[in-house]
Amino acid sequence: MESGGLRRACELAGWLATAAAGLLLLTQTFGWNGSQFVATMQALTPYLLLTAVPVAGLARWATADRLAVTASLVGVGGLILAAPLVFAAGPPAPDPAATEVTVAAVNLFFSNPVVDDAATALLAHDADAIVFSEFTAEHQVALRAHPLSVAYPYKIERVGLFAGGMALWSRYPIKEGERPDTVNYTLDITMEGPDGPVRLLGVHPPTPISFFDGWVEDLATFGGLGADARQPTLIIGDFNASYWHPPFRDLLRQGFTDAHTAHDRGFSTSWPTDRWFPSFVRLDHALTGNGLTSTEVEDFTVPGSDHRGLVVSVVPAR
Repeated sequence: MESGGLRRACELAGWLATAAAGLLLLTQTFGWNGSQFVATMQALTPYLLLTAVPVAGLARWATADRLAVTASLVGVGGLILAAPLVFAAGPPAPDPAATEVTVAAVNLFFSNPVVDDAATALLAHDADAIVFSEFTAEHQVALRAHPLSVAYPYKIERVGLFAGGMALWSRYPIKEGERPDTVNYTLDITMEGPDGPVRLLGVHPPTPISFFDGWVEDLATFGGLGADARQPTLIIGDFNASYWHPPFRDLLRQGFTDAHTAHDRGFSTSWPTDRWFPSFVRLDHALTGNGLTSTEVEDFTVPGSDHRGLVVSVVPAR
C-alpha cells in the first residue's frame, strides 16, 4: 500500500475509534444504558476513552487536525466523567468516640471447589460480619463445618441455586426485615452494633447480560431501600455494576458514598480474577449512608472465586 493509502487507512481507523469512544461518552452524558450491549460496553468506558489520547497525538503529528480536535474533545469529556473518582471528597468524619465495625463481602462463586480455603482466608480478616453471595447448599455445609462458623453465632442464610443465594454471618445480634422484591435474594438486616443498630443490605442483582431489566430495577430498589432507612446504613455486596454504569451513579446520588472512591481507590478493580488477563472493573462495593461512614477498605483474594473480596470498617459519622 502506498504511503497515501496507508495514511488514509490509519486516519479512518482513528475516526472509527474516536466515534466509538464518543458514542459511549454520550451514553454516559445522558445516563442511557438501554440495552445489554450498551451496559456491557459501559464497563469498558475508561479503556475506550483512553484511546482518544494516542489518536489525538498521532492525528496532530500527521496534521489531521479535525481528527485531533475531535479526539481531544472526547478525551476531555472522559476526564470530566472520571473527575469524581480523581477528586473524591472523602468520607464523612467519624465519631471519635464510636467503635468500628468491620464487614466483609465475598462472592463465593456457585461452583467454587475450594470453599474451605475461602473460609480460611476470611478467618484471617476477622471481620465482625460477613455477607456471602452465590451461597449454595454445598457452600452452607462446607462453611458450617469450618472453624470460621464458630466465630459467628448469628446467621441468616438463604440458599439458592447457582448465583441466587445469600447469607450473612455476624458476631453481633441480627434481625431480618421483610424480604425485598428483587431477582436474587437481598438481605435486609438490622445488626445491633456496639453504638446502636446498623442496617445492612446484602445485595447481588443479576448481571445486565443475563437479565437486563431485573438488573436496572434491582439497583433502583437498593437505592430506595437505603434512602428510606432511618438507621446508619451499609449496602454491600456484588452489585454487578460499576461507577461507569449510570444506574449505579443514580444509586449513589441518593445519598451514598462508595468506600473505595472515598479512600482514593475508585479506579481499583475486583472482577474477573479467574482469567488469564487481569481484572478490569469493580463490581463489588460498600456504600455508606444515613450517618454511617467508612474509615478503611481493603480487598483480598477469595480462593476459588472469580471476584476479589472486600472488608470495610464503618463507624457512625460525627
